[in-house]
This record gives sequence, structure tokens and C-alpha cells, in this order.
Amino acid sequence: MAPNDMHPSIQAGGVMSDGKMHHEGEKFHSARGTGAISKNVPLSEVNRHCIPEDCWVALNGKVYDLSEFMDRHPGGPTTILAWAGKDASKFFNEIHKGVKIDSYLRPESYVGDLGVDENLMSDEFWHTLREARIVEVREEIDRVLSQTADNLHKADSILRLLQDKNTDPQLKIKLQRLETQKRAALDSEDYIKAMDVKKEIERILADQAHSHLHDVPLDIPNVSGGIPLSEVARHNKPHDCWIAINKTVYDLTDFLLHHPEQRNSILAWAGRDASPMYDKIPGRFPSKQWMDFFMRSEWKMGDVGTEPPKDPTMEQLKQLHDELRRLEGPSKEDIEAAKTAVKVPGKTDAPTLSEESRFPKLAEISAGKELPFFTRAEVAKHTTADEPYMIIHNRVYNLKPLIGSHPGGDDILLTKAGTDATKDFEVFEHSEKARVQRDRDMLVGQLVPGENTDWSAEATVAQVVGEETSEMARYMKYKVTDVAAAAVGWYIYKTLQNTKPLSQFTYSRALRHLHLIM
Repeated sequence: MAPNDMHPSIQAGGVMSDGKMHHEGEKFHSARGTGAISKNVPLSEVNRHCIPEDCWVALNGKVYDLSEFMDRHPGGPTTILAWAGKDASKFFNEIHKGVKIDSYLRPESYVGDLGVDENLMSDEFWHTLREARIVEVREEIDRVLSQTADNLHKADSILRLLQDKNTDPQLKIKLQRLETQKRAALDSEDYIKAMDVKKEIERILADQAHSHLHDVPLDIPNVSGGIPLSEVARHNKPHDCWIAINKTVYDLTDFLLHHPEQRNSILAWAGRDASPMYDKIPGRFPSKQWMDFFMRSEWKMGDVGTEPPKDPTMEQLKQLHDELRRLEGPSKEDIEAAKTAVKVPGKTDAPTLSEESRFPKLAEISAGKELPFFTRAEVAKHTTADEPYMIIHNRVYNLKPLIGSHPGGDDILLTKAGTDATKDFEVFEHSEKARVQRDRDMLVGQLVPGENTDWSAEATVAQVVGEETSEMARYMKYKVTDVAAAAVGWYIYKTLQNTKPLSQFTYSRALRHLHLIM
């Protein structure tokens, strides 16, 4: 095995036993994420990181963590989520010819190079080292915590709060649902709606019931002493965009609302110091000409200030927790839910639902209602009898009121819980009354537009009728087989009933023929 592909503790003379790494000689130095195992990352590891708050994508031989970037992606977050945990190189190169993705990302977004040389290290051995490193990191966290008076490390960002497996489950569900609403707003470029969702998230985190569970900064600090770049980094979204230019911090959120043609160049520097690019391209952001023509005085937030002192121990804990989250990845339940979701690459508009065209009363029920958005992965988690969710015509329903009273029984509902049951629903011709009652009593939301299925009249006829045809063909095939088997059995039975014993003459002739043949 090549030294560069070895686990650092192996290079130092370490040996592994009982699932732990023991070191001899040189002390083990912590590295961020999978870098502590190998400079390369197998595709099997990329596949595990496939949820919004832990989204890895492989591009042209490199692996990136796009969890932070997806909200400021000019094409919307849904496009990136469609390729979460996958190699999107071909799709990326077709859309972004010549674009260098690194110029849009923060340095920490780079995870490593894609693929492990099978001649040097197998996937199985890579994951064995990953498990060993997880044990090491946990032991190191326990050691550091034992030396601190607080003995507690809290998440200091919403992303880390969602990644933390110790986060209160109810709080996590609320935040995930609001994050879904925000991504749907960003997909439709409704930045005002996205800002409203951000404020709702901050309101929940500021509540006394949750404020003690995190260290997420919620208030804009006093700018009299200047704004540190660490604070600027928090405002890195289209609906909350701060940029530092020549030691001055500007809030360009309002500019993005009114100048969509310049979003790409500005979002590339959202939450960062763009001074190194100042006046590199005359007339373009950020240049003197651009500043003189577009910049307004009310967008100035303050001067760039010095970074506040940091507690070395808390910084060490922060790095260790970040490494642990990267190594552990999402839970098995989250991974399975993400795999169940049928994702549609690219951005699509909500289709015209054939169901509403056939049953106009349905439109009256949902008129004026602002339905929350769900992803297919979120729906896939609701499979229990307490909260059985189902997708029908791109809308999400909670079927709990139907449990115990469904004419087809509860089993058929629970087996389809968490899935898109539109085809099955249309095979059984539900009446308009049943559909109206369904929407009135059980409608809880709708799919994000990027994950909609086209249930227009033509598509519905082609898919549902095709499904009915295949079901009918299968039914007829079984019936024909049954009839054929019955006919053969009846023929054999009648033949045996009418069989007569051979006469003496026929028997004698048969023996003579048999003798001649032999």
C-alpha cells in the first residue's frame, strides 16, 4: 500500500485490534473529515451523504460537500439535491462548460479526490479505517470535554444543528420542514418568502424552549467596533447576502432582488471578502466602475473588524465534532428515505394536474390555502400508523383519519405509506365525493416543484390506462391458464372413464408385432 493512501496512524507505526487504533511512536494528528483516512474518497462513501444537511456530490474526479452552497446555487437547491450522493460530472459539464466550481465554493467544501485505487486499498478496508477513526474521534472528544468546566459543546449554526444527532427530534423536524419551505422559495426565486422563512427559523431558535440547546447567533452584533469576517460568513444566501469589499461590509440582498442578471457574479462572493477581485474586471462586480454606478450608501453595514478571541478548547471541540459528523454521515433511516425518494434532475414548473381538471370542486377546497412543501424523502419517513403520509397527484396527505374506516382495509394504506400512490389511487375509480373528502380532511402539503411528476391529462391517461391494461392482461393470462388446466384435466378424466379393455385378438396381434420388431 502506498504511504500517501495509508491511515496516518498506520504510517506512524500504529496497529489495529478490537476495532481501535493503537499508536506507536509519532502522535496521531487530527485531520478534517475523511482526510484522516485517505486523500481519496470511494464512491460508496459519497453515496452515503445524500440528504440536504449532508450533501456530497462528485464533480470531475473531486468530491465536494455542497450542503452550505446549495442555497446560494443560482439554479436553486433542488438541482443539487437531485445529485446528492452521486457523480454529477456529465450533467455538470453539459450545463456549465468551462466553469470552475472551486471559485464558487469555500475551501472547506472540498472533501477529497474521488475513487480509491483498488490495488492499494479496497472499499471495505477504507470503511474499516473510517470506523476506527470514528472511535478515535469520540475518545478524543470525551477527553477534551473532561477537561472543560462546561462539559458541553453546542452547535453554532443551523447546518450543524441539523447534522447533530443529539438535537431534539421535534426541533429537528420543525427546522427540516422550514428548510424545505426555504428551498422551495429559492427554487422559485422568491427571496422575500425565503427571508420570511429565515425569520421564522430564528424565532423558533430564540424561543426559551430551544434557546439553551444551541449557540446559533440570532442577532446582528454591535457594528461600532467593526464587523468580523466570521459574521459576514453567516450571511451567504441570496435572501441574506453580505460581502466585504476593501474593508467595508455591504448588504447586497436588495440588489439581488432587482438585478437577477448579476446574481451569479455576486453570489460567488456571498459571505466572503471580495477584495482580492477588486477592479480585476473593469465594469464587473467588484470594480470601481461597478461600485460608482450601482452601490448605495444605505447598503453599507460597517467596516470590517477584528475577529473576537476564540477559546482554543472550544475550537478544538468544534473541529472534532465536524470531523465526527463527516465520518459518521447521515443515519441509516435518513439514507433509506433519501433513496426511496424519486428525484427529478433540473428545475421544473408545477404541472397542470389532470385530477383538478376532471374534478373542479377540488380547486375550491385548496383555493387561498398556502400549503407547505415536502420533499419525497421527508414523506418517505412517515410510514407508521400514527402518521401515515402518502403522495397523490403531487400532494401530500396524512391518512390517519382514514385508518379503521377505509373500505379497502388498513393494510393497503400502510403498505403504501410514505410512497407516491397516484397510479394505485387512479386504478380504483374513486368518486369526486371521496376525493373532496380526502382533500378536506387529509391534505397537509404539496411536493416541492422540482420533484413533481407530470400528471397532466395525456401523461395520466398513458400511465394509468397502461397500468390498467397490464393488470387486465395479467388477470386474463391467469384465467386462460386456469381454463386450459381445467380442460386438460376434464379430457384426461373422460378418456379414462371411456377406456375399454383390449380384446384377445388385438392383444395377440400386438404381441406378434412386438416380436417382429425385436
